[in-house]
Amino acid sequence: MTFVEIKDRKIHCLTSENPLPKGRGTLLFIHGAGGNKNHWINQFDGLKNDFNVIVTELPGHGTSSPQGTNRVERYAEDVATVIDAVAPAPPVVIGHSMGGAICQTLALDFPSMLSGLVLIGTGCRLKVLSSILDGLLTNFEETVSMINRYAFSKFTDEDIVQEGTLEMVKTPPSVLHGDFLACDRFNLCNRISEITHPTLILCGEDDQLTPVKYSQFLLEKIPNATLKTFPRAGHMVMVEMPAEINTAIREFASSIL
Repeated sequence: MTFVEIKDRKIHCLTSENPLPKGRGTLLFIHGAGGNKNHWINQFDGLKNDFNVIVTELPGHGTSSPQGTNRVERYAEDVATVIDAVAPAPPVVIGHSMGGAICQTLALDFPSMLSGLVLIGTGCRLKVLSSILDGLLTNFEETVSMINRYAFSKFTDEDIVQEGTLEMVKTPPSVLHGDFLACDRFNLCNRISEITHPTLILCGEDDQLTPVKYSQFLLEKIPNATLKTFPRAGHMVMVEMPAEINTAIREFASSIL
């Protein structure tokens, strides 16, 4: 466990070793809105023998300091600080949903700090229903439950869906609202064609929050991109199909690191 100091905040990173050895490819994972390190535990366990692995908990999430933000750009600055402090070489950055928005921002604003991108269940624009933004402030637990109902495929075991809800309610309402507001404000659709890094796009075919058409648009606009979709999986595809996601990440990262 590693904490990176940023002014008055501490960002928690789960790392496969401390310090991470040089001469080995590095993967850095960024969770989505209301997430924490547990969303990536299957990837951490499944890939740590092949790569240096860093799982970042954004400010306000998990055991990181409690100040979240409502701007993707600010989260990207925080992650850039983590990369500078912890990664021995530019990593492949892997982001889910809002984490994918952070990855796109990193690629455009801090291009030399990363080697490649894996974008999971995300888009270049992430508009959020006003009922969700309002509900997170007025009816938190019911709204979180609704979000998670949309986040998983109908084929996913109910226990996994319930665990997703339990993880999300750990995030303070103000932080979760800030995350979804950050998503709502995010729009890089006019800039993503400027991304030059090798990019792997992954999406569950049953994703209702960021449908496959979002990933297809990324594929059309990012010059050096490939897309892989997964049947019987939804927005939380890395939780629903961890082995398949790990295989895709391993093959992609091994080809560029």
